[in-house]
Amino acid sequence: MSVLPEAVKVRLREELAGRLERPVQLMLYVRPGTGRLILPSGVGCPTCDDARQLAQELHSLDPERIQLDIIDVSRQTSEVMDVPTLTLAACGEEPRIRWQGLPAGYEFATVVDAIERVSSGDHGLSEASMRALERLQEPLEAMVFTTPG
Repeated sequence: MSVLPEAVKVRLREELAGRLERPVQLMLYVRPGTGRLILPSGVGCPTCDDARQLAQELHSLDPERIQLDIIDVSRQTSEVMDVPTLTLAACGEEPRIRWQGLPAGYEFATVVDAIERVSSGDHGLSEASMRALERLQEPLEAMVFTTPG
């Protein structure tokens, strides 16, 4: 069963066909799921199967430009331990965008927007913001937390 309705997939495929300029790399970090059973932290993953299906459907929209790697953190050493986690980067670069949890609902739109922006190289920042960032003397990690509520 598909996570995305067919009409949504058709619309996304058409939209992305005109906007994706260069390949992007999605990496999904998962742990074997346990269905909807809630277990202690670090055991199982009740939303990993849904996240995997969503990521695979995104990849299927344009497999040449939306590349996907799925990493099982229970089998590979990984710096990412919170699952599911989806990262996004231009191919050949380190990921700088990360979603923790299932990126569904309102968060799904941010994933699509980020894919388009990373592919085009358009960060969307104003000239004033770029000048302010250029004045930074040390590396900076910015974390943005959002919720529709």
